[in-house]
Amino acid sequence: MDKKDLDSDFLTIKEFASFVGISVSSLQHYDRKGIFSPAKRGEKFKNDYRYYSPLQITIVKMLRVLREIGVPLDTIKELMHERSPEMMVKLLTKNRDMVANEIRFLKDVYSVINTFTGLLNEGMAATETEIIVTETPVKKIILGEMTDFHGETGFMREFLRFCNGSFRPKLNLSYPVGGYWESMEAFLDAPSLLTLNL
Repeated sequence: MDKKDLDSDFLTIKEFASFVGISVSSLQHYDRKGIFSPAKRGEKFKNDYRYYSPLQITIVKMLRVLREIGVPLDTIKELMHERSPEMMVKLLTKNRDMVANEIRFLKDVYSVINTFTGLLNEGMAATETEIIVTETPVKKIILGEMTDFHGETGFMREFLRFCNGSFRPKLNLSYPVGGYWESMEAFLDAPSLLTLNL
């Protein structure tokens, strides 16, 4: 078959697969299952090759996204053949919220990994006799209702009560925020003997 005989508006399955980032075997599978078929086949060239239109790129990219977020092939097949705007909005809204939660979780994961990596690198570079005090600009941080952390309930119990309270700050409790000492004098006397590890 001479390629110049092909309509220039169509792509071979290999070209289309490369452009949209889906394997040739996946496109063949979607075609066999009746989920996503090529725009035409090469009957007039006496072959059964699959040819795709650039207009199909948007559709297959949506199909790929739906697969990535775990939508079953049967549901995707139904959407491809009997989709309605209402059905698509419902499905996409549900999965958008799930993806947003996953993004928040992955940001927390990245934050913890990044912080621990920094702390470990600092720790490996430090010597046993070295104390480093870093001064940062004064910042006002308003977290919520003031609480007496030195009262009967103790710091940690009050801290957890605050985190689970109605204010619900977006705090990552697995994030290493440092340590707590009773006073600056206690820190200077024994910086390794922190009262509470946060």
